[in-house]
Amino acid sequence: MDNIKKLIEVNQRLIKEKLVIFTWGNASFRTSSNTIYIKPSGVPFKDLTEEKMSEVALDSKMHLKGNKPSVDTPTHIELYNNFSSVNAIIHTHSKYCTIFAQAKKNIPCLGTTHADYFYGDIPVVNELSAQKIKQNYEENTGAQIAEYFLANNIDPLQIPAALSPSHGVFVWGHNLDHAIKNAIVLENIAEIAYKTLTLCYNDDIKFDRILLDKHFLRKHGSKKYYGQ
Repeated sequence: MDNIKKLIEVNQRLIKEKLVIFTWGNASFRTSSNTIYIKPSGVPFKDLTEEKMSEVALDSKMHLKGNKPSVDTPTHIELYNNFSSVNAIIHTHSKYCTIFAQAKKNIPCLGTTHADYFYGDIPVVNELSAQKIKQNYEENTGAQIAEYFLANNIDPLQIPAALSPSHGVFVWGHNLDHAIKNAIVLENIAEIAYKTLTLCYNDDIKFDRILLDKHFLRKHGSKKYYGQ
């Protein structure tokens, strides 16, 4: 049950970190039994308990226990089934990430603060067709992200986030600790990028690719040397 307690803590931290208001978001994790636990639909974060947390099978998508799962569960399932290295996912409508999602623009990598955590721009993926919105919307939202990463040869652990156009952001990681850290960092980066673009309106901002490589790979590459 320790992982379920951790999931509750991470969901509640979304409120504390001001990444969500009311019930505008959710976190989940993958179990070793090929299921996921996810926040139940519409339940206030402060009211979450171990008994209420929803368990859903990844293969059959059957609801196994707990309260009715988040409406975003099919999106999470699509991401887990396509990204084998991802074991925790967070979805929010955090302010600055959502600004970029609504503008249908990537969050550009403009400096080393971004490069320390994400190996390039955070992409806004392709829009859904009318048919995909009307039928299996949540499932298609996850499939669209997975298809974009595959088509563009993006490693989901080097760019552990994506913007869903007109919607919000999905962030992930190896585990819940990585996922919540990435979510917090990304919102901060999105704010910095937004304000940089505002200050440099009409200017062509370039970030040195060599500097990007240096900052990302010194923390995440096979020859990383950051940390103890």
